[in-house]
Amino acid sequence: MADDKGAKRQSHPADPPPGATAPPDHVDKPKIYEVFDGTSTANGLPEGFGQNSAGRRPPNLSLTDAVKTVKIEDFKNIHTYPCVREGLLSGIGGAFAIGGTRMLFGTPIVRACNWAAGTFCLIGIGSYEFCLQKRRLEKINMKRAVEIIDRKKAQKEAEAEQKRAERRRRKEEEEAAIEARKRSNWKFW
Repeated sequence: MADDKGAKRQSHPADPPPGATAPPDHVDKPKIYEVFDGTSTANGLPEGFGQNSAGRRPPNLSLTDAVKTVKIEDFKNIHTYPCVREGLLSGIGGAFAIGGTRMLFGTPIVRACNWAAGTFCLIGIGSYEFCLQKRRLEKINMKRAVEIIDRKKAQKEAEAEQKRAERRRRKEEEEAAIEARKRSNWKFW
């Protein structure tokens, strides 16, 4: 009987709990691993990706929306942007030189024009980027020069203040020495 009581206490996992008529679902379909979606981030908003913090989705932009933002004034004032004029003039000169040279040496006009157009693009973009790089370096050097000037100015001010303090100290010493001489002349007898 002791064996029967011990057997009653140990239940098999496939046995239904007391009062249940059928075994639970996990007995027929054992769940080994739980599948998680690894693509979601901890910072993801509840409605999914593409939302801003206000809970709205940004509108999907198309190429026509991008073209609508370009204005004619942008093309009218393109020469005022930094380095564009230099890039355009270099591109035009290079295109004329290469296209004309190719045409003079017997290349058909269409191919010479293609060479000219390609040269215009390459030299124009290269000149533009070179000019931008020169401007970046110039800005960096200007910042460095301003820092050096400020540092030297502060250094000169510190030296001038030190000289003023030295002059004040000497003057006070001289005045103290003069005062001491005056006192030594007036003695009570």
